[in-house]
Formats: sequence, structure tokens, C-alpha cells
Amino acid sequence: MEDICKMLTNTVSSKLQPYFQTLPVTAKVDRMVGINYSLVAPPKATAENLDGLLKGEFFSLDHPSPPPFAPPALALPADHDRMVYLCISEYFFNTAGLVYQKAGVLNLTISNSMIPKKSLFSLTTNFFGTLIPKVSTMFPNMEMQFLIWASFPPHLTVHPSGLDLTFVLETQAFAVLPNASLAPLFLIEMNSSISVDIGVRSKRLIGELRLNKLLLELKHSNIGPFSVELLQAVMNFAVPTLVLPKINEKLQRGFPLPLPAYIQLSNLVLQPHQDFLLFGADVRYS
Repeated sequence: MEDICKMLTNTVSSKLQPYFQTLPVTAKVDRMVGINYSLVAPPKATAENLDGLLKGEFFSLDHPSPPPFAPPALALPADHDRMVYLCISEYFFNTAGLVYQKAGVLNLTISNSMIPKKSLFSLTTNFFGTLIPKVSTMFPNMEMQFLIWASFPPHLTVHPSGLDLTFVLETQAFAVLPNASLAPLFLIEMNSSISVDIGVRSKRLIGELRLNKLLLELKHSNIGPFSVELLQAVMNFAVPTLVLPKINEKLQRGFPLPLPAYIQLSNLVLQPHQDFLLFGADVRYS
């Protein structure tokens, strides 16, 4: 028995400890945000598995603070046919939305120069005057500008049939005056339902958003009351054509996964479950 204990101790010291030392504790995503991948409990070893519980939380590099919500309890599937599995809770994604929204980076300014030349509409008071006459009568022959921002952190829900994102955006419309100053026209709130596609590329988690539904509400108007239904077609074009591509560009750069150094992944599988994604792969050391 003593020899067995010594063998196990030597194996842990020579094999497992160097392995865990290559696992990232934190990963820097960009100049503002990092990910905390630290262990929250000692790893548990069984006859078949070695399980580790990682924090999996985005945080602000300048002003780190705990999120105002807790991770859900997870019911992991028992059957596995891959060498390594990583369970990614929706908590992981929602801390990302919280941190980026608090940092004030979930915003976008749209000007007329960004509208494709072959588009059926332009960001001008003359065009919007065909929908809302007071826009062109009060501000004739002027370009317009939209300032769009996330008024609340986006919220991701993971379930067996897929991933859904709820995104509340506010849009302030301006007329660009001849002296380049901005005259506020109206403020609308957009409640969006978005589908999320998740994948893995080069040890990084990547994503892409697709708009399902967009509901508009007029929050304030400087040009008098009007029906926001008149703007539905414009926003149905602007959000998937101008807003989501900017977000998808960031998502396609990806976020680093907590994987040890010197491994190559193969036979990847990514499955949505209730409250989490299950990422599995076979690995080999290089």
C-alpha cells in the first residue's frame, strides 16, 4: 500500500501538477475586459474522470466587481464519448454582456454615408419626411444620424433547442444641421429577439447573431407624436444590415477557452442543454 501511495504521489507531482499549471487562470480579451478561469474548488478524481469547476466569468480590467446574479445549478449529461468536455454556463455569456454594457461600448453611430448606395432608403430628412412629414418640414434637405446603444445588458438563454438573446436597444435620431451640430428628433426603444450560433475555432469560442424579431416603442419625440410602425421597415433593415455585423465582427474574433498549452483538438461537438452549452473534443499533445 505504501508503494502505491508513493506512486500516486509521484504521478500527481510529475504529471497532473504541470498539466494544471498550463491552464489559464485569467485571459485578456481586449483592452477593457478579461475572463476569470480560476478553479473555485479542488479538482475531483474518480475511476473514470477528472473534474474541475472553473469560475468562467468576464470582468472589467479597470473596475472588477462581482455580477448581481449567480450561476445556475447544472445537470450534466452522464454519457460521454469524447476525451475532454467543457460545460459553458449561460452565466458565462451574461457576465460578458454585463461588463461590455457597463463599459459603454455597446453603442453605434449610424450616418448616411454608411447606408449602401443601392439601398431603397437614405438617412436624410427628405426620405424620413415621406414616413414622418414633420421631419422634412422642420428640417428640410438635411442628413440624419442615429445613435444606438444598449440600455440594458443583453441576456442569453440556453435551452436544448438552441440559444436566444434578448437585446434592448435605444435609438436617438438627429438631424445634422448646416453647422454640423445635431438637433434631436425622436427616441425609440427596440426590443429584439435574436438567435445565436456558437462554434469553436483555433481554441476560441466564436459566435454569430441573427435577428428574429424587432419591436419598436416611441419613448420621446421632439417633432410631435407619430406611429413607430412607420419606422418598422427601416429598422428591420438597419439592425441586421448595420448593427449586427459590427457585433458579429467582434464575436468572430472569439474568446479564449480555458485549455492547457500544447494540445490539439479534434472531433469537436457543441450541444445546447438547459442553461449551458456542452463542448466536447478529443485531444492530443503536440
